[in-house]
Amino acid sequence: MTTVDNTTPALRRAWHPVAMAHEVGDAPHQVWLLGEPWVVVRLDGGLRAFVDRCPHRLAPLSLGSVDADGGSLRCGYHGWTFAADGGCTAIPALGPDATLPPRARLEPAWGVEEAHGLVWLAPEEPLAPLVQMPEWAAEGFDCFWNEPRTTPVSAVQLVDNFLDASHFPFVHADTFGVDEAALVVNEPVERDGWTVRTTFDTWYRNFDDPLVATGEHPEVQPQRLLKEGRAGCAVYLRLGFPVTGASFSILFACQPETATRTRIYKLMARDDLGGDAARIEATIADELVILEEDLRILERYERMEIHLDTTELHTRGDRLSVAWRRLLGELVGAAAPDADGTAVGEPTRPRHPEREPAGPRA
Repeated sequence: MTTVDNTTPALRRAWHPVAMAHEVGDAPHQVWLLGEPWVVVRLDGGLRAFVDRCPHRLAPLSLGSVDADGGSLRCGYHGWTFAADGGCTAIPALGPDATLPPRARLEPAWGVEEAHGLVWLAPEEPLAPLVQMPEWAAEGFDCFWNEPRTTPVSAVQLVDNFLDASHFPFVHADTFGVDEAALVVNEPVERDGWTVRTTFDTWYRNFDDPLVATGEHPEVQPQRLLKEGRAGCAVYLRLGFPVTGASFSILFACQPETATRTRIYKLMARDDLGGDAARIEATIADELVILEEDLRILERYERMEIHLDTTELHTRGDRLSVAWRRLLGELVGAAAPDADGTAVGEPTRPRHPEREPAGPRA
């Protein structure tokens, strides 16, 4: 296999965001992931996720309801009820004393978690742990998010773009991109299990620094970026601003809903806003503009996929995204059964800084 897109089966072995936590209330909530509908529901005080179809007539369970005691999910078609473990507890048409068919069970996700204001779902046992954002809800940080945005761009293309640094002066020329950032200078890429990370030293137009307007700070300032990707479709980014001493972290997470639709979540945490509502709203608006700058390019692609072979030409400026693509390649290999029918579950590459990709150098 040389390409990965929104329906690649290997992505079932990763954690994916599927909803904002506030979107999952007292009623069953339908989400889409990798071309399949799921129902996310709060039962017995916890989150549960099942393939969104009743085993009886395959009706969407998301059209049902949660019983008054909060412990059962009731199908809206024939009233079958299911406990938090997915087992059927009642079939009204058979009466209260009926022996229930063994196959009357829901198909659960391997896991569902609530973290960083998002609901995360793993269809099968994930190879990489759930992404962490240490600044979320930490003291001194204002935490907020863009409203989720849908796009036809695949989740893997969006992540690949977010890991990239060489497009800043060109795609983001109207916001933070500056000519000084054209040369990509980053430290070696570190590999830790199913995670890759590196740090970039670059330049940035700090358009929301109040002291730029007074002339106390230059508009173009140095910036230090930590970017971390893992086997999945989420990236953690931490921006450091030496001139202001500020820190700005972003969790960029993508939900590959269907072959033609991805939902984007962008969570942010800053320690330099002091709770100022106007500056928080301005940051949200600015980050939406930056996202739209990326989508202006990505949404014009003919095919919504990335290649894991030599179809695309890589240079040393692509070190991090190439390292992340290697993770995807290993994820595909790990999800495929080997000769005895079992799946491989460990990384095949040792932990060491990534070598520069082969090919012409920038």
